[in-house]
Amino acid sequence: MKKSILLFMIAIILAGCGRPAQTPDPAALTATAAALVTPTPEPSPTPSPTATPSGPVMPTPPQNRTHYKLDLILNYYTQLGNVTETITYTNRADKALEEILLIVPPRDYAGSYEQFSLTGERVAGFSEDGTKTYVQLSQPLQPGEMTHIGLNFRLYFPAHEGIFGATNRQTNIADWYPFVPPYDNQQGWLAYQRQVDNTNTIVGEYLVNELADFDVSLQLTDHADLIEVAASAPASGTDGKYSYHLELARAFSFSVSDSFFEHEIIQDGVRIHSYVFMNQQETGEAVLQIAAQAMNLFGELFAPYPREMISIVAADFLHNMEMDGMVLLSHKVFDFYDNTPRNNLTILVPHELSHQWFYSLIGNNQAMEPWLDESLATYCEVLYFERYHPDEVVWWWTNRVDEYGPNGYVNSTIYNPGVYTEYRNAVYLNGARFLQDLRVAVGEQAFYASLKDYAVSNFYQIATRADFFAAFSRHTQVDLEPVIQRYFSN
Repeated sequence: MKKSILLFMIAIILAGCGRPAQTPDPAALTATAAALVTPTPEPSPTPSPTATPSGPVMPTPPQNRTHYKLDLILNYYTQLGNVTETITYTNRADKALEEILLIVPPRDYAGSYEQFSLTGERVAGFSEDGTKTYVQLSQPLQPGEMTHIGLNFRLYFPAHEGIFGATNRQTNIADWYPFVPPYDNQQGWLAYQRQVDNTNTIVGEYLVNELADFDVSLQLTDHADLIEVAASAPASGTDGKYSYHLELARAFSFSVSDSFFEHEIIQDGVRIHSYVFMNQQETGEAVLQIAAQAMNLFGELFAPYPREMISIVAADFLHNMEMDGMVLLSHKVFDFYDNTPRNNLTILVPHELSHQWFYSLIGNNQAMEPWLDESLATYCEVLYFERYHPDEVVWWWTNRVDEYGPNGYVNSTIYNPGVYTEYRNAVYLNGARFLQDLRVAVGEQAFYASLKDYAVSNFYQIATRADFFAAFSRHTQVDLEPVIQRYFSN
C-alpha cells in the first residue's frame, strides 16, 4: 500500500510550482543517474548557518508604481464575475511611449473574457492579439507622466482544475485581470506567450510582473454566509462585501470555496492561514507548523517577510502554484500527509513559501530565466531539511532529485525544445545540483552571504543572471567558471 501511494504521488511532488509530471521510465533513470557528474551530497553536520549579519542595505521601493483598482462582483454558483478596473500607469521608461501594452491572461481560456469597454483620457484606440492588447495613445506619454485606463469586463470561469477556473468545490481567481507588463529600455515590453508542449502540458510560467499597488473589492452575490475567501491580503468588511489593500506586490489573487475550513497561527508577527477541505482539518493545522518553520528560516537567511499575512490553500487540482501572499498546494499533498518529514507536504510547503522571496519580493523573468526562482525554490527545500530534519537530507536528495537523473541546462527557458519533464529536470532538479556545487565551490560562509546579498540587493526589482553572479563576486574570489560551464548553456 505504501509503495502504491508513493508512486501515485510522484507526479505531484515533482510539480513544485509547475505542472504535473509523468513518472519517468525506470531503466532510463538508472542510465541517466549513472552518468551524473555530481555525487549525492552528504547531510550537513550542523544546521544551515545564518547569513552574515552585515550586508547590503534594503533598497528603497520603486516610486510611481502602477496602481490597480479592481472591483469584482462574483456569483460563486454560476461562475460569473463582473469587473470594473482602473489602471493608473506612470511611464518609468527613458523614452516617450506611443502605446501601452496590456496583458489579458483570461484570454488563454476560450470564452472566459468578455470586454465591454476600454477607455482613458489618452486612449485613441486599441488592437488585440491573443493575450495582448495594444492601447494607442492620443499623444505620447512622456517619461514621468501618468495616465489612466479604465476597463469593464466579465469573467466566465471555465470548468478547469487550475489557478483560473472552477471545480465543484472551489473557484480559483489568479491572473484574472488586464495588467501592464514591465517595460525595459533595451528590450521593450517584457511580454511572452504561454508555452504548451506536445503532450498538451503547460511549461512553466510566462507572465512577468513588476511591483504594483492594489485596492481590490469583492462582492459575493449569492449565499455569502456559506463561502470562505482566501486572498493575497487581509480583508476588511462583512456579509460578502470585502475590501483589500496590498502594496508592493506583483499580482492579486483569490481562492473561493463553500467547503473550506480555516486555521491560523501567528509567527513573528505574520498571520499564517490554511484553508483546507473537510477531510484535511488535522493536516490544516499541521501545515501551519511547517510553514512557521519555513517562514522563520527564509526570513533569517534572505530578508524578513514584510507582509502581515500568508495563506496556504488546498487546491482542487494536482499541481502547485505560488501567488503574492498566497500559495496553492494540491489537495492530494494534504490527503497523503502522514505526520513524518518523508512526505510531500514537508517538501512542498517550503518550496512554495520560498517563492514569496524568489518570485514575489525578488522578481525575475519567469519565461526566459525561470531558474532564478525555480532552482532557488527547489534548493530551499533542502535548506529547510538541513535546519529542521538533518537526518533526512540524504532521503531528500535521493527521492527528490537523484531518482530522476536530472540533466539539461539550468538556464533553459520555457521555450526550449522538449517536454515539460525535460524542463523540470533541468531547471528545478539540475538547478538544485548547481546550487549545491556552487555552495561547495565557494564555501558555507560565502554561499550564505552571497544569497542574502542577492536577495536584499534585488528586493522589489526584476533580477537577472548578472545580478545573481554579481552578488557572489562580492563575497568570493573563487573562479565560478567551471561550475557555470557544467550547468549553463552559455
